[in-house]
Amino acid sequence: MRLPALLVLPLVALGCQRAGADNQQPQPVPQKPASTALDDHAGLLAPVQVDSLTLIPVVQIASDGQADPDVMTLDEAFDKKLLSIKEKESESVNQLTLTNKSTQPLFVLAGEVIIGGKQDRIIGQNTLIQPKATIEVPVYCVEHGRWQGSSTAFSSGRALAHGRLRGNASFENQGEVWKEVAQKNAIRKTTNSTDTYRQVAQQQSNGTFGAAEKKVTAALGKVSADDKKQMIGYVVALNGKITTVDLFNSPKLFHKLETKLVRSYITDAVDLPAQKDVKPPTVAEVKTFMTAPEQEAKPEVSYESEESSTTRYKAAKMSKSKVEYKPSKAGPRSDKKAKPVYETVQSKD
Repeated sequence: MRLPALLVLPLVALGCQRAGADNQQPQPVPQKPASTALDDHAGLLAPVQVDSLTLIPVVQIASDGQADPDVMTLDEAFDKKLLSIKEKESESVNQLTLTNKSTQPLFVLAGEVIIGGKQDRIIGQNTLIQPKATIEVPVYCVEHGRWQGSSTAFSSGRALAHGRLRGNASFENQGEVWKEVAQKNAIRKTTNSTDTYRQVAQQQSNGTFGAAEKKVTAALGKVSADDKKQMIGYVVALNGKITTVDLFNSPKLFHKLETKLVRSYITDAVDLPAQKDVKPPTVAEVKTFMTAPEQEAKPEVSYESEESSTTRYKAAKMSKSKVEYKPSKAGPRSDKKAKPVYETVQSKD
């Protein structure tokens, strides 16, 4: 495996480049430059700037030595007819009944859009759901003006809500979710009779963001194939201000969700005019952003399944959510400690 090029370069529009990549020799064990490492596990590549959006790829620089877990995503499970999400018999706005029919754990992201039922919803917690299980999952309504429908079942909206809405789903309440949906619909000119988020979600895949997505895809395409294999997440900034960090323990799981994540970032950036002379966040700024919630707020368990536990930290300016396998599910380890799966930090500004 080639050494990821962990050099934060000056900002380059529509691309990221690696200094001295051609001169590097393959290393038997990855080494991490201290200036670009976030921790013992992850480091940053060069920032990619497209208009108001900055994406800093995060790569794995050390592994725990265990094989990547074989985890299914929401869209995979729906496509294979291994997932059912329905209204509860008691019909609750903020809870649905989910059945994972697969023999694999199911990973869901807070903010993933599901449509149908009595109201369109978004998933309310980042979590792993155990195989062959039927459980209640937290959700938020993103369709304020409807409570009816010919079916109680949901399908995937094949979209992830934009950053602020994702943050409200993870850390805030139903009122803040409805407020953000209304504001985004007004900005996108998708205001409708039931105030559903569905049209914004559909714009992620129907070509509305095609030009922006093409530019971002071209820029990210300049990341080397070797670095791409080691990617586990992104640091996201809008006009130079960090708004989101998405970080996975597994390159395998990250790559399954990368397109959905990037389209979510574009949904944020497309309505924000680019400022001049924007500077990308520094490594120090990224570290501060990622660690501030744990330094400022007490941990609280926000959701548990048999497979995992989700912990969140609600600080003043940003909040953090961490998903970890429960010790009994952490694999063949003698210490049986919780194994990380995913963490995200969201700005509240």
